[in-house]
Amino acid sequence: AGVFLAGGVDEGALLELVASLPECTPVDVLSTAADQSWTRPCAVSVPRLVTLRFIARYVQLAQPLTSLAEGWPKLLALFRAAMVGSSSAPVALLAVLWEWVRRMEPLGDGSPLLSAKERHEAKDVAEALLRATSTQLSRSLRRTERGARPAAGG
Repeated sequence: AGVFLAGGVDEGALLELVASLPECTPVDVLSTAADQSWTRPCAVSVPRLVTLRFIARYVQLAQPLTSLAEGWPKLLALFRAAMVGSSSAPVALLAVLWEWVRRMEPLGDGSPLLSAKERHEAKDVAEALLRATSTQLSRSLRRTERGARPAAGG
């Protein structure tokens, strides 16, 4: 995930700006990002990988954790929408899921992952993303193999 999240933008400053907005909770940010990138047309076009990178970094640092936990339904909707009909960077989506699951651990009894439903949803999303990642890797390998073959008769 480190390479995916590295970049030239001062992400800390951007996240501080978002966090300083009045009544801007993690659930609000996740909801807006999911809606603007996958479910509703948006006036400003942002590449999906940029949106995923922002969401991954936001999930790494967002406070309070309880609001981030409450954002699970929106994050789940984002995963499902991003996986429908495209290969919208499954590795990037896995990075977002990993960060969210990792952040839920300190909540202990307050973690939504203690609920069988949320745990099952997270497991299903992870499995789908792993299959999509595997498919994407297989396609890349086939293209690489075709490009690396020596010319016939040469």
